[in-house]
Amino acid sequence: MEKQRILPIQSGLNFRELGGYPTQDGKTIKWRKLLRSGYLSVLKKTDKQFLTDYGLRYDVDLRSDYEISRNPDPTIPEMVHISASVYPFTAHKKMSLKQWWKNIFHKDAHQPSILSDPYQLMVLDQHAHAAFKELFQILLKNDQPNQAVVFHCSAGKDRTGIAAFLVLSALGVDQETIDTDYLLSNQVLFGKMPSLKSASGTKSAAIERMNQARNVNLQSLHLAKQAIDVSYQGMTNYLHEAMNLSDKKLEQLRDLYTE
Repeated sequence: MEKQRILPIQSGLNFRELGGYPTQDGKTIKWRKLLRSGYLSVLKKTDKQFLTDYGLRYDVDLRSDYEISRNPDPTIPEMVHISASVYPFTAHKKMSLKQWWKNIFHKDAHQPSILSDPYQLMVLDQHAHAAFKELFQILLKNDQPNQAVVFHCSAGKDRTGIAAFLVLSALGVDQETIDTDYLLSNQVLFGKMPSLKSASGTKSAAIERMNQARNVNLQSLHLAKQAIDVSYQGMTNYLHEAMNLSDKKLEQLRDLYTE
């Protein structure tokens, strides 16, 4: 099959390859091993067959239980579905939707708080940690040749964007390349070319509003990176402590996904 960054999936959303990105040690991520996307629930037969032929074996679903119940992922031959819900955040499980929306998504544009920005919470919250740890365990399990993992949320840009940030960081990809991949969602979803300039409940209405109402921007991603740097003194410590990835497991990941 042709190597292409944006996969020719006609009935899905934001299907992308992570293969081909360079790592800082001179290697590249293998093609047909790592995929990111938005929802899979409306995939047509031809697209399911494409993904089967592509080698898709593991589907890590980052959506909430409510989102999954409304729009479950399809059954694809030989593909295993894994639920790894990022939301709701631990401190907000018992809040009303109105409270959750106010506390999580209302933030001062000039002074974003580590307690209010959803991207920072995604990398610091214990419930979100469990979801991303599950993703890494599946990546380690995917140890056979010609087999791929897809991880996704609804639009494939926010929760999936943070997951890609963590995975690419673990594989040794530099931040500028991660930024470029993150911003590619704007082009795929909204027809807007990415810019590398950084800006200075559980019903899912709040989640859907986040997915539908705004483009991704580097300020959000860089706030997440800042939270990791402040709370864990860097990505390596974060991967060790928050993701339970030893140096041996990180080496194993890089052996599986880079060449």
